[in-house]
Amino acid sequence: MTRHWQGRKKDNEDLDEIGFSHFTKISSVSAILQHTGELRDFIKEMDKISDLPKIILHDILSRLPYEDAARTSVLSKAWHETWSSFPILVFDGSQGVLMDWKDRKDPLKIQENRRKANSFLKSVDRTLVRFHHHGFAIKEFNLSMMFFHPRFMPHLVDRWMKIVGESSSIQVLKLELQLADCFFGCEFDSHAVDNYYYLPPDVLKAKSLTELVLSGKIRADKLIVNHRIRFPMLRILSLVYVYLGPEQALEDLISGCPMIEDLVLEHCVGLEIVKVHDLPKLKSAKFSGFREIHVDVPSLEYLELGNDKLEFPCDISIDKCRNLKVFILEAVSSVFVSNQWLRELFDKFPLLETLELSGSVTSESLMISSSRLKVLSFEDCLELKEAKIDAPNLESCRYSGKSSHMPAAISFVDFDLGFRLVSRMDLKRLRAFFQNMAPRNVMVSLYLGIMRGSSIVFNEDVLQNVQVPLPRIKQLRLSVAEETEELCVLLINDLFWSFRPAIISLNVRLCSRIFLKLLLEKLRCHNEEERCCSSSQMKCWWHDLKDVKVRSYPEKYENLSDCEALLDSLPINFSFRALRLNFELEWDSLQGAQRSY
Repeated sequence: MTRHWQGRKKDNEDLDEIGFSHFTKISSVSAILQHTGELRDFIKEMDKISDLPKIILHDILSRLPYEDAARTSVLSKAWHETWSSFPILVFDGSQGVLMDWKDRKDPLKIQENRRKANSFLKSVDRTLVRFHHHGFAIKEFNLSMMFFHPRFMPHLVDRWMKIVGESSSIQVLKLELQLADCFFGCEFDSHAVDNYYYLPPDVLKAKSLTELVLSGKIRADKLIVNHRIRFPMLRILSLVYVYLGPEQALEDLISGCPMIEDLVLEHCVGLEIVKVHDLPKLKSAKFSGFREIHVDVPSLEYLELGNDKLEFPCDISIDKCRNLKVFILEAVSSVFVSNQWLRELFDKFPLLETLELSGSVTSESLMISSSRLKVLSFEDCLELKEAKIDAPNLESCRYSGKSSHMPAAISFVDFDLGFRLVSRMDLKRLRAFFQNMAPRNVMVSLYLGIMRGSSIVFNEDVLQNVQVPLPRIKQLRLSVAEETEELCVLLINDLFWSFRPAIISLNVRLCSRIFLKLLLEKLRCHNEEERCCSSSQMKCWWHDLKDVKVRSYPEKYENLSDCEALLDSLPINFSFRALRLNFELEWDSLQGAQRSY
């Protein structure tokens, strides 16, 4: 919903005008930045860059991830000065300042965290005072502080808001404040009004704001009631868990921000009824945690409604949003998803292309018919037993939830099905689900997440009751944390007895070393002679495997031996870098498997 700072890019034409079009390549320099020596060589080769105007150098930095942009300050004096005046200020107080609940009474832990917190506060204060003293522009101010103390820190934040508010170039203001709780050896009442930070009037001076994001223990109601708020250029407004007050406060706030395109309101204290209208530019909205939601905005295209499983019902009125293309409904218990509800939904919103239902109360059997629907998702819809889908333009369908609540059958017009399961697996039930799908020739994408100690249990009846043809898995994506060798072997065998994937895709960072090593060994032994299973009535699954090709990113590995050499070369406690391995598998006809079974 909200935009990341590095996502903002100036048009390339701005750089072309000064003969600098080749710097569109800068967005890929972040890889070089991982090695300061390589970047230093890069800068030496392009030394003329340092002589460019600061506005161009700042634009270059804005195209890099923030951490990489910060590293440029060590390259040379010119780059240090560029970074020192960089107008995007991001302060994340959660990094390095954490306390476990069990340490809340430990004097040494409390003292150490107080030291870290004070160091963070001084760093923010020094930076902002320096910017104010030198008259540097501030385009973005992003402060996240998870240890806010309602008695000792408000005056500091007030000073920072004054400096930011007086900056004529400020465009983005993001402020997240969470109570310290046990951080300083004391506890706060999270619901007490006195423990909120009162947003100061200095914020109102920032007429150039295009994005305002407030989250946590921030109180904005008095500012809204006592002042006429005007943010004529505001495009993005996000208020999450802030104290906003009754619905009139929201009305007054929105009336002063007529250009809003993206609106997020979640669990705003004091606000129970949300009414949104007179926002002709609004394209995207998200509302969660309210008793009533009324939206009368014809321009709206994206709408996400949630109640986070709160017990009170939610009255929803969105019929006027005729141009809606994406509708996400999450844990709204007062909405009963039935066939009639679905028919009315597609009639009201004829442009709807994406429908996502999460934690919804549904009929046991659903019929979904739409000529425009492209994306369909079910997550934790426990009552759903059967879904019939007639959507010829459907591109993606996803189910996520517990295998014990898996629908008995899904039938649909031919398309690729994305199926996602993240809890403990029962392969027999999972395979039965695939075999009940119609039509039978559909290719399926499947994600399995196996946590440590929750590996698939090997049962004899899994093999005894295998039906053919086996489910056709287009892509099997795995993340496996299990580190017990015996369980990993059983898991690998179970998977290949149950499925014949065309591609196995692994994020190496999300898999244990022992699982990766055993998988590589199993794939490599597919060309062994059949004597290994001559005494059994069933052939080993790897005799059906004709060929294995390796595709990897970003490093290039050509075969299984290369991958095994990679694992062997790394120390035991090495934390894997981001690396994706894809194994393309070619199988013999499953008719041979049918004879064996």
